Amino acid sequence: MPDLHMSQDLSHPRRLLPRFAVSGLAALGLLTTLGGCGDEENASIAFAPSCPLTHIPPEAADYYLYDGKTATFPHLVTRASILKLQGDCLGAGPKDLKTRIALRFVVSHGPAAAGSTVTLPWFIAVLHGDRIVNKHVFKHTFQFPANLSSITSDSKVVTVDLPIPPKNIDSDYRFEVGFQLTKDQLDYNEKHLKKVDYQAY
Repeated sequence: MPDLHMSQDLSHPRRLLPRFAVSGLAALGLLTTLGGCGDEENASIAFAPSCPLTHIPPEAADYYLYDGKTATFPHLVTRASILKLQGDCLGAGPKDLKTRIALRFVVSHGPAAAGSTVTLPWFIAVLHGDRIVNKHVFKHTFQFPANLSSITSDSKVVTVDLPIPPKNIDSDYRFEVGFQLTKDQLDYNEKHLKKVDYQAY
């Protein structure tokens, strides 16, 4: 499996590589489950184009942040999980498939939380076959209400442009989406959390 938690930033556009863009709004309600929702007004496409397979690695589906002392509940700052992944696809040209992706998180404040600002790092990696050809890390920042211990929060919509024809057939591209974890966080998830086999969409 490719190392999806590598630290290098591959997000700068290169020739024939995917491009990323972030909208200014969180709009999960406007998106459908990834699977092929396209631009019906595009006369060059008879059917909605197929979306690339999108998968959440089990070890990257949960985020635990501790205060640096011990990984025990009294020292927990933030706990978050990916609750929902949604998106759609549309054609933007003869060799341009746009995929929109947004996440919904469920987030809890721990006993060691010192403030109301929460920042969750998450990534989208684009794979062609088994090779990572592009990756971008995003930061979802929001204010945690003082009177609540757990809330849901939606990310902004991210658009990924793939240099492939928008057709109703499977492509060699796929997406991996999850939390951007440190080595310690990844080790913690692999040792302590029950792995769930998330289905690709």
